Amino acid sequence: MWVVEVSIYGVIYWCDFDDEDLDDGLRSNFIISFDLESDTFGELACLPERLVYTHYLLLANMNKSLVLLEYNDEPSVCGVWMRKDGENKPFTKIYTVKVEGRSVYHTVLWFRKNGEVVLEVRGFFSEETEIDVYEPSSGRINSVGIVEKYANVKSYVETLLLLDEPNTIIHS
Repeated sequence: MWVVEVSIYGVIYWCDFDDEDLDDGLRSNFIISFDLESDTFGELACLPERLVYTHYLLLANMNKSLVLLEYNDEPSVCGVWMRKDGENKPFTKIYTVKVEGRSVYHTVLWFRKNGEVVLEVRGFFSEETEIDVYEPSSGRINSVGIVEKYANVKSYVETLLLLDEPNTIIHS
């Protein structure tokens, strides 16, 4: 299992699931949160039932909003669901990434500020992957010309957490 955490506005989120698989490989998913300011754990209760009982979910950060990536039986399809952070509203499906003839399973790498999706895609019978950019408005996919065996994208934000000062986090 991939462990992916997302931090938004001082709250860290994780996707988890019950150990028992349900019928057809489905499992019961949920999201755990940890608030760095109040040192409290929580569970998001706003998952649509379709996302509670699905094959695989990953979390992402899109412009400071919590995003769920829904992977199911179709390896060339990934559903993208968004919840405006800070609002206790349910997730809303904003679009579906579809790559004909190739797999996007577990391979959304990053969201650009303009909403484009940076993907790692691979042919069904190939070990090589290609970095592509998916444009949600048109549904087009453009290659950036990087072909490798594995790809990874990470970001960081310089943050200073003052341990001797209560409730103080400094972002640069």
